[in-house]
Amino acid sequence: MTDDEVQTYVGKAIRATLADGRVLAGTLHADPGHGHGHTHYAIVNDPVAQGGEKVREVLHGAEIIVEIEDASGDPAAVE
Repeated sequence: MTDDEVQTYVGKAIRATLADGRVLAGTLHADPGHGHGHTHYAIVNDPVAQGGEKVREVLHGAEIIVEIEDASGDPAAVE
């Protein structure tokens, strides 16, 4: 995908399929300030175990996202 396609989902609960086959769900965040040619994205979700830390997966560029969809109706995807 491109940055333009992904940017519309920033700040929202999403479900993303990555090029390596993983499917991640959570709130999408963006950080364009790294200065090396691509935006970094992070998908953040609540802890897997009660009392744990939030789960954060950093994605180095939009091109590793194959598909993205709105998951605002899915409680598992809402941070």
